Amino acid sequence: MKRLLLPALLLLVLLAAAVSLSVGPGGLGPAQLLDGLSGLESTILWKLRLPRVLMAILAGSALSASGVLMQLFFRNPLAEPYITGVSAGAALGAVVATSIGLTSSLLIGFPALLGAMLITLALHATFTSGRRDSASILLMGIALGTLCGALVWLLLVSGSSGGTEQVIGWLLGRVSTVGMSEVLVMLPVVLLGCGLALHWRRELDAMLLGDDKAHSLGVDIRSLRLRLLAVSSLLAGISVAFCGVIAFVGLMVPHVARMYGSARHAVLLPLAMCGGALLLLSVDIVSRTAAPPREIPLTIITSLIGAPFFLWVLLRQREVRL
Repeated sequence: MKRLLLPALLLLVLLAAAVSLSVGPGGLGPAQLLDGLSGLESTILWKLRLPRVLMAILAGSALSASGVLMQLFFRNPLAEPYITGVSAGAALGAVVATSIGLTSSLLIGFPALLGAMLITLALHATFTSGRRDSASILLMGIALGTLCGALVWLLLVSGSSGGTEQVIGWLLGRVSTVGMSEVLVMLPVVLLGCGLALHWRRELDAMLLGDDKAHSLGVDIRSLRLRLLAVSSLLAGISVAFCGVIAFVGLMVPHVARMYGSARHAVLLPLAMCGGALLLLSVDIVSRTAAPPREIPLTIITSLIGAPFFLWVLLRQREVRL
């Protein structure tokens, strides 16, 4: 039965993508897609809806893979980019970039990655200082995320960041404003990050056994931890740069994939990537159809799902360790 899980998820992703392409304003529905497109309809499909669908797939995959790596690194199933403050750090980097005049999402990618990396390094310093319990890591992440969030809003209300309404809309998560140029930048980064994680699958599996056991199996733990930091920050940062802060995807999807799939990373990572793509596609469809003509920000929907899920995991396991 578990062997059918990945093909089933892939099929659902394709189905959700097809639905997403046919949903939205502009009079372009399933009938038009099947009967052929006029010039305007073709523009709507190729320049507006297709980039949106592809970005949802890429961002969902990236956030879920980042969550898998963070949970392994911190040995904590509650770790993920939003909860640990990594997404907030990336958002701060991006908003600082806009405050100095960088408005293109292609240009704010590097500051966003830098912000994500700095938060991750701070968490790493806490982890390696001997405070390896779940509470310390989570509290550190929450504190850093709150600080970064406060600085973001300080920049916004002080007028240091231009286009405040657009920035707020982006901060709440959206894939509606991206074009194919952003998709073409995002694609190789996500393929690289997820490809490296899959390439390290045996080392990641060994790490599940504990540092000492992994070391006895020939795994360079220090090197692996640094690689995990770099790749998880890369995936989270690039997602925030293009799509804003999208909460709880990196928590929910890896946890469900581990429950119904396997803890082996050769299985877990593909399941998490497909599950993340499916979740974000579905959330984006809901955001467009729940209150037309307005769109509900993505992180509002994911938070409505993810916050109860977080509480369920927290109550289910007081001291959560992988």
